[in-house]
Amino acid sequence: MKKVLLLSAVLAGTTTASFAMNADGTLPLSTKMEARQLVPNADLDNLTPAQARAIANAVHSDPTGAAALIRSILANS
Repeated sequence: MKKVLLLSAVLAGTTTASFAMNADGTLPLSTKMEARQLVPNADLDNLTPAQARAIANAVHSDPTGAAALIRSILANS
């Protein structure tokens, strides 16, 4: 039962981000705007697909630590 719940949680987390991505792996304008509200001077151009997915995950799943997570993703590029 625990494995089923864990799998459900993992799938729910990954589908949220996948809906927040464009087909070419870039962030849609709405997600960029949300990220820029959290980190106003963030450079969200020329992101790798992995960075875009991570930022989309941060914006849509972690309301308390999203700004710090976005800064960390951008600093590690």
